[in-house]
Amino acid sequence: MGLLANLREQRRRQAAAERYLAALLLPLDEEDVRWLQACADVDRALVERELVFAQRAIGLIVAERDALDDQTAADVAHAIDAIVAQEARAYQNPAAEWVDHWLEYHEALGARGRAEPPLRRIARVLLRRVGVSDPGSPQLVRAVGIVTRHRHAANEALTAAFGAADLPEDRVPSDVYRERTGHG
Repeated sequence: MGLLANLREQRRRQAAAERYLAALLLPLDEEDVRWLQACADVDRALVERELVFAQRAIGLIVAERDALDDQTAADVAHAIDAIVAQEARAYQNPAAEWVDHWLEYHEALGARGRAEPPLRRIARVLLRRVGVSDPGSPQLVRAVGIVTRHRHAANEALTAAFGAADLPEDRVPSDVYRERTGHG
């Protein structure tokens, strides 16, 4: 494959990742912000910031787990890095803060051997990050609802930006992608 074709493919993938994030990172739900703020009795800005981190983390997790090929998560991560770099002008240490939050959400999802479902573990991280260290059942149920909405939104945005998966059960997505496009 030629240099020009590689450049076009790279730009296409970058544009798809940017479309994905634009569809995913919508304004926060006001009810969610008020509810979380009341649960934790914390500053509204902290709750908003954590919900934004949760949106991004869930979006990146969805890109890792549900994408058509192995490169999509890297493309999305690069697009998020660009957003974080822009934020660096307005905030101190946004990159380190993002990485810290991302790792906690990712580890909650990847924890093996636990009886608790993954979305519930992610909801616990969200609540802990806003100051609710020992949530009651109603708080946890509501937080799982928030996380679930973000996951569904991420899946829809991923399909809209990168296309729907139509793969044989016995094939790795990256192999099918390489066969179809000659890229990868």
